[in-house]
Amino acid sequence: METLKKYWKVAVAIALLLIGFFIGRQTSEVKTSVKMIPGKTVIDTLYSEQLSPYHSEIPNNPILPLKPDAIRIKGDSVPYAVIMKTDTAKIIQNYITKNSYRKQLFNDDNGKLIVSADVQYNLLQKLSYDFTPMQKVTTVEKKRVFTPFLIGSYNSWGYLGAGAGIYYYDVGVSAKYLTNFINTGYEVSLHIKF
Repeated sequence: METLKKYWKVAVAIALLLIGFFIGRQTSEVKTSVKMIPGKTVIDTLYSEQLSPYHSEIPNNPILPLKPDAIRIKGDSVPYAVIMKTDTAKIIQNYITKNSYRKQLFNDDNGKLIVSADVQYNLLQKLSYDFTPMQKVTTVEKKRVFTPFLIGSYNSWGYLGAGAGIYYYDVGVSAKYLTNFINTGYEVSLHIKF
């Protein structure tokens, strides 16, 4: 009868150990974090030799810069009239002026794109871009809520101990069987993780 009680205690301890193990394996808390990490910036420039227009059009009614001009009129009571005439100097000035443009096209989850262009002599002289891609990194961290553990011990009084316990987050409880092969006993303890 006494040996049956011992086997029963051992069987219950093993069953509790297995139940604790499977509960600890199944129960977990998921923590998800998303970070946007900038990638390596890609920079390139295309010059006028590499660029050619794919379509050119001459407008029917062009808008030309005009300037006022006085014309003398013979035999009229008004000595001169003011008319508007094409400002050739302004056209030449616009033709030789170098216009530089810079525009940030987007800055979002895909990255950041900045385009720069230089226009002179009615041609696109240079087209540059800076693209910094953004990489979405999702980190999923699983933290076990229940963590089972085993205990084995020996102390200076000659007692051997074996037991098991379970942690709930950072606080745990354990039960241990102690014996020196003459006397036997149990120990229950509380554990706190730092």
